[in-house]
Amino acid sequence: MTLLLAVCLLHGCNSWFYYPNQVIYGSAASYGLDAQDVAFAAPGGPRLHGWWTPARGEAQGTVVYCHGNYGNLTHHAGIVRWFPARGFNLLIFDYRGFGRSEGSVDRAGTVLDAIAAIDFALARDPHRTVVFGHSLGGAVGLVAVASRPAVRAIAVESTFYSYRAAARCVAPALGFMVPLLVSDGFDPVDALPQIPPRPLLVIHGTDDEITPFQLGRELFDRAEDPKTLRVVKGGGHVTPWVSEREKFEAYLCGFFRASIRRGGVSSTGR
Repeated sequence: MTLLLAVCLLHGCNSWFYYPNQVIYGSAASYGLDAQDVAFAAPGGPRLHGWWTPARGEAQGTVVYCHGNYGNLTHHAGIVRWFPARGFNLLIFDYRGFGRSEGSVDRAGTVLDAIAAIDFALARDPHRTVVFGHSLGGAVGLVAVASRPAVRAIAVESTFYSYRAAARCVAPALGFMVPLLVSDGFDPVDALPQIPPRPLLVIHGTDDEITPFQLGRELFDRAEDPKTLRVVKGGGHVTPWVSEREKFEAYLCGFFRASIRRGGVSSTGR
């Protein structure tokens, strides 16, 4: 009975990393974004949907945002809507199977989709494109950035270093079954050697109930310089922007500006 329950709980747990839907949580206008609908695709992949919002005033760079595993871009846009007001073009997109993007989601596909989004941004801003990823989006973004050296920097928050490690945290009592039911491949930890000399910023809350802090700490520890760890004391899985607002905005934009200005080389800090 215990084994049967374990199988039921973990069956297909590669797929329970993803919870896409087509619900419209808000419009671009409701988030104060003057966004343009854009479409692109990975080679041989399904048509993807995104919002491109130009910076207000002279652009200082372009941020590609890789959102988390739930809903679609209309659910996540609110927590990054401030980038254009701070001088950054913003590209938010949906992975295959999310929102208005076609196809069905899988791990390899999310990476290919993130690469397609980065390529779309690089075509418009080839020397000042950076990536910001939340939770699953940080994991996807790291692997994508590893194959795109033109990206100037990457920041990840509430992110794990391996899919199997994340699954063990969700169901620790069933950890012995994870290697059987969760595949490896496209893990962030394997992409870390290809990130330098681009700076990496790891942001993680100490009270993250979904992606425990130790997963983010391990990600940081395994990364190579240049790297920075920003610990949010008492922070949960929700982005620090929810509680810190302008302080968080200034910090993250400062990191991106410095990375762009230095051509992808930044100092390490903790």
